[in-house]
Amino acid sequence: MKHSQKRTFMDIEKMSSDEFKAFCRLGNKNHFTRIRKMPLQDLLFTMINRKGLTLALELRNYMKLAHPGVSISKPGYLKQRMKLNPDAFLELYKYHNRNFYADSTFSTYKNHLILAADGSDINIPTTTETLKLYGSASRKNTKPQAQIGLGCIYDVMNRMILESDCNKVKFDEMRLAEKQMERIPETIGNIPYIIIMDRGYPSTPAFIHMMDKDLKFIVRLKSSDYKKEQSSLTENDQLVKIKLDKSRIRHYEGTPDGERMKELGEISLRMVKILLENGNLEVLATNLSQTEFHTEEIKELEWNIESLEKMMEYYKKREKKEPVMNNFSFEVYWKDEITARVYVKKKKVIVSRYTENPGKQLFASKEMTRFQLGKIMEMRCWEKGRPDINEILNHLGLSEYNPYEIVRKTHGVSYNDFIWFRFPGEKLTSKDVLVR
Repeated sequence: MKHSQKRTFMDIEKMSSDEFKAFCRLGNKNHFTRIRKMPLQDLLFTMINRKGLTLALELRNYMKLAHPGVSISKPGYLKQRMKLNPDAFLELYKYHNRNFYADSTFSTYKNHLILAADGSDINIPTTTETLKLYGSASRKNTKPQAQIGLGCIYDVMNRMILESDCNKVKFDEMRLAEKQMERIPETIGNIPYIIIMDRGYPSTPAFIHMMDKDLKFIVRLKSSDYKKEQSSLTENDQLVKIKLDKSRIRHYEGTPDGERMKELGEISLRMVKILLENGNLEVLATNLSQTEFHTEEIKELEWNIESLEKMMEYYKKREKKEPVMNNFSFEVYWKDEITARVYVKKKKVIVSRYTENPGKQLFASKEMTRFQLGKIMEMRCWEKGRPDINEILNHLGLSEYNPYEIVRKTHGVSYNDFIWFRFPGEKLTSKDVLVR
């Protein structure tokens, strides 16, 4: 991203400010005042840059890099960490995001940010405290498993998480999303956006709230959502009137939502049918105007909440009309062991290598050109001059020999080794792709 180094320096300046230090002290003015082996800024850096190693290794690696010849014990580090206000990271997170959207270099589609809301369940250590705070995901009379419900709003094109909250297990995703959307202007100001939501979100009051606030949305519908209206669709893109009769108001009787539904009597939603790759039909509900966003534009989009990268790839392809994005990334595996992550930024390729074993590693250096990466990908493809290459490409649904497009289909597998590629949004294992 442009100006990322500038924003990093701004973050560091923020961490060094007296105001932020006071915020981190959690009301105790004596915390982080003495010169120690682990001052506040180093404490924050160690926590932000954790790599999933043991604490002892993390501390040793950090001190070796930041303060050669100096070491700190785990008890000493943990004692310092207990003094820190945990909301310090939330403050940094908001500060960084505000600076990002204050810059005019962020990506949009038709002058709109493309945001996606989604939720997930995450198992956490099971203790009396975590069970009390978040609840258990286990069935009755079984061993309890503490779990949190995580809800996020993600900027698809700029790869930024705008909002995230931890909740009790089995939380109301739509209600949380509405609260998060109320906070979004604190970060992005008055930049218009389109919010995309999956099947767990549709709700008539939520649609009304968003339309009242002139918020644009695209939501996947379950077959049971507005069943009567879906079954009566006569076109693939149709404006539908939703009658707010007693059966739909009953659940909200006596609430402000129920009164608003009675006041309106009906709402209009645009319903768009999408034919999926598996042959099934999917219906999207939206309030985007048909003049500003044409049917084919919505149909061509693969609104896959589990693979948000696909949406970003779509926009980049349409904008630049190129078969390959300027920026993309992928992971390299040997069986189920990750051996490298590759980041492509225009003409530059950066490789994070996790093994030096030549039998598992494709990359000899940490940096290379796009041309060199293309040659490595070509090594994972069939020979360009083989007699049946056109037949193979047709089978893959490709019209030309492009190593990148080929490995996206084949994952770069070969009969000669156990190396394969995994791209953003995929949840594959070696069993899904290896040929031997």
